[in-house]
Amino acid sequence: MTPRFSSPGPPSSFNPRLRLLALQVGVSLAFAVLALRLWSMQVVHHENYVKQAENNRERKIPIVAPRGNILDRYGGVLVDSRPTFSLMINREDIQNEAETLRILTEEFGVSPEFARQQLRSPAAKLRPVEVKSNISDADRAKVAVLDYEHPEFLVELRPQRKYPHGELACHILGYVTEVSEAQLKRPEFEYCRPGDKVGQAGLERYYNRILMGRDGYRRVIVDSRGRFVREIETVPPVPGQDIVTTLDLDLQRVAEARLKALKLDGTIAVMDPRNGEMLALASMPGYDPNLFAAGISRADYARYVNDKHKPLRNRAIQDIYPPGSTWKIIMAVAAMRAGVLKPTDRFLCGGGINVGGRHVRCMGSHGTPLLPYAITKSCDGWFYRLGIKLGLDNLRTYASEVGAGEYTGIDLPNEFKGYIPSLELKAATVRRTMPNATPAQYRWTEADSVYASIGQAMVRPTPLQMLRAVAGVAMRGEFQTPHFLLEARPTQDSPRVTFENRVTRVELPDESWEAIIEGMWGAVNAGGTASSSAIRDPETGFEMCGKTGTAQVVSKLKASKLEERDHSWFVGFGPRQRPEIAAISLVEHGGFGAKASAPNVRAVFEAWLRKKKGLPVVAEAPRPAGETRRQTAGN
Repeated sequence: MTPRFSSPGPPSSFNPRLRLLALQVGVSLAFAVLALRLWSMQVVHHENYVKQAENNRERKIPIVAPRGNILDRYGGVLVDSRPTFSLMINREDIQNEAETLRILTEEFGVSPEFARQQLRSPAAKLRPVEVKSNISDADRAKVAVLDYEHPEFLVELRPQRKYPHGELACHILGYVTEVSEAQLKRPEFEYCRPGDKVGQAGLERYYNRILMGRDGYRRVIVDSRGRFVREIETVPPVPGQDIVTTLDLDLQRVAEARLKALKLDGTIAVMDPRNGEMLALASMPGYDPNLFAAGISRADYARYVNDKHKPLRNRAIQDIYPPGSTWKIIMAVAAMRAGVLKPTDRFLCGGGINVGGRHVRCMGSHGTPLLPYAITKSCDGWFYRLGIKLGLDNLRTYASEVGAGEYTGIDLPNEFKGYIPSLELKAATVRRTMPNATPAQYRWTEADSVYASIGQAMVRPTPLQMLRAVAGVAMRGEFQTPHFLLEARPTQDSPRVTFENRVTRVELPDESWEAIIEGMWGAVNAGGTASSSAIRDPETGFEMCGKTGTAQVVSKLKASKLEERDHSWFVGFGPRQRPEIAAISLVEHGGFGAKASAPNVRAVFEAWLRKKKGLPVVAEAPRPAGETRRQTAGN
């Protein structure tokens, strides 16, 4: 039998010592990494992790301070803040953003775009953000049901701005919305935080810092899922300061009712010429600030922004217009200040003037009158010749003195400066309208002076500038700063604040002021252009002084549509000797100043007189044309 031999296999690779050594090294490295990590957490980053741990169990919830109220001059509430329930989202507690967005959209009716915007806003990194204001009881019940699985949904009692009078005085009061990222980068908003509600227009914007107050907070304990456990501390908020304004709500109602009844865009502003206090300021059309306070929808905001009548604009301070013959008052002051006109001087009317190769007519033939008669009858021919004698440099210098083309200083934001004629302005106008103009066409001409003398051509002040100027004339050279602030009432954080009025004094002899005022008195009371709107109150001795203006928009030969008709102006004051009230009315495309604007100012003055006598004031619409007194032709 043949013996069997097995072939030898490969040598064995098993080495217990090597394996044990590798295991020991691996375990040692693992412990070394773990020790290093523990050292990093407990020593190097100890404070950071302690803070994170504290934040996981303790949370600071802001309590928004109510904004200060805004009151009229008698203490009536114009704007206040009322507690309402708001739906909030705490981004830190969101487990599934897509699911949170779905619930917001389907259960609470929040638009997906707005929800995403709020969740990704800078404010969401700091505190819960508001996604729906003034929620219903049903919405609050839904939040309670969702609490266990979705602790990111919160209900908070927050102050919401309320404007109880709706659109009334909207351009004075303004509105609030959440501060934007762009605003937070500007120095004027350095005291604001993401998510703050701030004023965006009107007094809300101008006095935002005074109105905001100081937020409080609650420190609470929450569990690992962000659910409330208990409260540690509450620091109550300090409300903002209440603002008492100069506004007379009765006069405001009268002014707005007049403009609404005319169904034309325009403005009426009313001022106390003795101290600059604004009694009313109406601008039509208006808007409802409550829509902004509640979170305006995209559709509503687009409706306002795209409206060709520009309801968000305050026409008294943010639009500029040719002032027509109301400018003649400023022309008279400028000429007297320049020394080219004395109360005893006469100028020819001549039915107009030949200048620049054409005849520029006057509405009548007034002979060679003195200044008062020229104002009373609004004699264009008289002022054409005065304009040529005055010249451009004097016009610029002395019209600016009384505030034309200058900021009035009113305590409302975004006031326009307007402009008055200059060589630079003419050059810009020529470049825009005459691309192939010759050098001669860039020069200031007598024709330019003629058109500027009656408030046309390159004369573009704001209505409020014209009111301040004429109020200063009424006060014989004292030009006040128009303002709405009477006082901001003190709080535990802030002292009482009042408006710092600045008075400009323009010097002229008494007889010079009296000559202008006599002409304005005659325009209303002595057969002038506004005689149909005269007020003669035997009980008080009140008589209105004023000046009409009719400002051409396009050539009368071309005007056919409503938007091409003349603008209607009237500016007036009373009483004559010791003025207590002044007002201006501008009605866009309203025609003669005597037809649309003078009756507006008359209505305001009549309401003011009734209040002075202790009688009730009712905002009445203009009477139908057939019931008004005969209108005197003129401008």
